[in-house]
Amino acid sequence: MQFSIASVALLSLSASVSAIPVDQRFEVDPTYVIPRAVVTCAEYSETANYSAIGLNSTYRGAFLVGSPDGTDYTRSILDKAQKKMTDLKLRFDEALNAECGNLSTIADTEVTTNFTNGIVGPFAIKKTSAGDRLVSGMGTVILAATFAGAALLL
Repeated sequence: MQFSIASVALLSLSASVSAIPVDQRFEVDPTYVIPRAVVTCAEYSETANYSAIGLNSTYRGAFLVGSPDGTDYTRSILDKAQKKMTDLKLRFDEALNAECGNLSTIADTEVTTNFTNGIVGPFAIKKTSAGDRLVSGMGTVILAATFAGAALLL
């Protein structure tokens, strides 16, 4: 078996590195408390609402359809809220929930209530039905047939 000079050098260096003693200064202090991200109650409420909308596909779809800003920008709002709720663990932050109330649980119920009343987030739900689309589609067909008939008569 043949080994390249580089692999022999790398092997000898890795063996010498593992023999170096570890400095004890890098031990974790058991009394150190990770500081809590500063989140206001209003910010928590908004994040909880958007997260609840984003987690339910029906609410999410209605939110995307209702937004005048387009789906890419609107989708990013919901995705950022879900990520923030997960990353900061807002639902389980005891200090924040003691201060503000458990707004994530409240948001879950209120989003459902608002959706039942025709509202999702800040938008009214746009109501469409297959019948409406069929009627408008038939209007287009009738209009096209009228123009085609007129063109044939000329």
